[in-house]
Amino acid sequence: MSEKIILGSNGIKRVLRKFSPVEAIAEYIWNGYDADATKIDVQIDANAIEGINKITIIDNGCGIDFRSLDKKFKPFYESNKMLYKNENNNSSLIHGKNGIGRLTFFTFARVAKWTTVYNDDNRTFKYTIEIAENGLDDYAASEPKELQDGSTGTVVEFDDINEEVLASEIIEFVKTDFAWFIELNQKRNIQLLFNGKKLDYSNLLKDKEYKQYRYEGYEFDIVFCRWEKKLHQEYSKYYYLNSNGMEVYKENTTLNNKGDDFFHSVYISSTLFDNFSFSKSNGQLRLEVVGKNREDEAFKYIKREIDKYIREKRNPFIRVSTKKFLDKLEDKEAYPEYNLNNPVDKYKKECLDELLSTVYYIEPRLLGGLDNKQIKVVVRMFDILMENGEIDSFVEIMENVIDMTAEERDELADTLKYTSLSRVNKTVQLLKDRAKSVANLKKLVFNEDIDAGEINAIQPFIENNYWLLGEKYHLVSAEEPSFEEALRRFTFLLTGERRKKGTVKIDSDNAKKQMDIFAVRQMPDGDIKRCIVVELKHPKINLSMKELNQVKKYMATIIEEPNFKADNIDWEFYLIGNKYNNDIKREILNAKSHGERSLVYYVDNCKIYVKTWREIFTDFEINYDFLYSKLQLEQERIIASTGKTREEILQQENASSSKMPQEVVLD
Repeated sequence: MSEKIILGSNGIKRVLRKFSPVEAIAEYIWNGYDADATKIDVQIDANAIEGINKITIIDNGCGIDFRSLDKKFKPFYESNKMLYKNENNNSSLIHGKNGIGRLTFFTFARVAKWTTVYNDDNRTFKYTIEIAENGLDDYAASEPKELQDGSTGTVVEFDDINEEVLASEIIEFVKTDFAWFIELNQKRNIQLLFNGKKLDYSNLLKDKEYKQYRYEGYEFDIVFCRWEKKLHQEYSKYYYLNSNGMEVYKENTTLNNKGDDFFHSVYISSTLFDNFSFSKSNGQLRLEVVGKNREDEAFKYIKREIDKYIREKRNPFIRVSTKKFLDKLEDKEAYPEYNLNNPVDKYKKECLDELLSTVYYIEPRLLGGLDNKQIKVVVRMFDILMENGEIDSFVEIMENVIDMTAEERDELADTLKYTSLSRVNKTVQLLKDRAKSVANLKKLVFNEDIDAGEINAIQPFIENNYWLLGEKYHLVSAEEPSFEEALRRFTFLLTGERRKKGTVKIDSDNAKKQMDIFAVRQMPDGDIKRCIVVELKHPKINLSMKELNQVKKYMATIIEEPNFKADNIDWEFYLIGNKYNNDIKREILNAKSHGERSLVYYVDNCKIYVKTWREIFTDFEINYDFLYSKLQLEQERIIASTGKTREEILQQENASSSKMPQEVVLD
């Protein structure tokens, strides 16, 4: 048998070097609660610049028995460094580090002095203990003096405090270390004070809710707490308390360590736990002859209900976390290269987002802790699985990668099936309605019998279906508002400033002119990257330089108005009609060197295009051909269901799922 090595002062410091000053101070508080204290007051004598002159910790515990001094303070063996962790993980009653925390004061002070009062055989004694930072292997204790009366407890005083220790840091650390413990001991009225005032941890407690359950004569009082951050070494736990409010057992919750920052504590009080055995033997339950145990139906009931309850509490929290996670994927450029102006790519990304959201809900830590390269690989593997429709294979992979319960597996499979089905149904309906809209528009611009004019038909149609000009646009104004009103709305979208009607002025002859369509494209972060201005002409008009010059005037108004212009915003102007003359053709040829179809003018960040309706329809058919063929939509039946008259067509468009959000309206 090897001989134990007794450490000197430097050796003790080496063993306890992992303690920070705030951790050490927390240990002295835990020592007080381990000594059955119900009230601890941490008194900090701070100066004007938050430096600390002295720290005093006062508890009303049982004190330190003089006969236990040698065990508490000396000798300190090399093997004591194995005592860092509390081995009794199923109880909070003994939390301190078996006494070794009493020597950690060297991390923040030079001298520690204990004044303690204890009982021995119905007699009360008082004495002092003093230890210096440079002599941790020894202590000086006075002889105990008997008191005629007096309450037990201990006062620890720390002098010559390290200048780097701040009062605010101590308080914040102690909140995170003790908040759950104070909530646990509400019935016992456990108190933790700082300079005589109760510790306020309300900034840490983000949600607290009380519930009651009843089962076959047993009542269960539940307190749920959600915390802003992780509670240091205390995981998310169930705490079981008897009718006296005493903790009898604790264990991790079913959502502990999910990796989603859903930090929580659940306190369950009931008479059921007055005589209850939580013990297990060799992985199997050890049934007791007397009292209740885990096999009792009342216990199984409350566990099911509480597991269900905390999942419901997690749902809104995880939705917010999932949104933040998806935003991070955008920032990390983890997605495949999608062109969101293309409806096929847009559809794929929405499906992938649904899949990623579902996986993150089931197991956040699977995706949350990856670096940029790893998350890109995982996201693109998910994309391949999604495109191949391998839902069953995906669930099987998830089962092999993470430890899913049967409920979580069913939840994942059902969610994936529902997501796929609902997304397909929604997309099919949207595609049908867009195909119908295009067929309706063709009638308006090509069928002269319908008598569709620019104002009574084309304009209101495009207001509902400006997706034809590009995805992700937001309509600012249409037809009636002037340039000045359009600028007022544009400023609101750009800055959030809501200016009164009539207060925005433009110094231009065109200030009162009206654009047929003015729309902006906003990115997910709210930034405006592109604006479009559209001039629509009657189907019978042959577009000429007269109409093009009108659009150029619009462009000049935009360029000359500083509040419209921004170097990071692109402007596109469209002149659209059924046909154009040779002058327009020459303009298009002159701009051919820029490599863009239909472009007639390009200066700085402004472009002007002249397009025919046939070009608009061709672009639509090219972009949507993949989805139509994949989903085998019946084009002839869709076209047959379109309106017969101008009024029927516009009525259909108002009820269509392809209808876009209407123009910005300000008071």
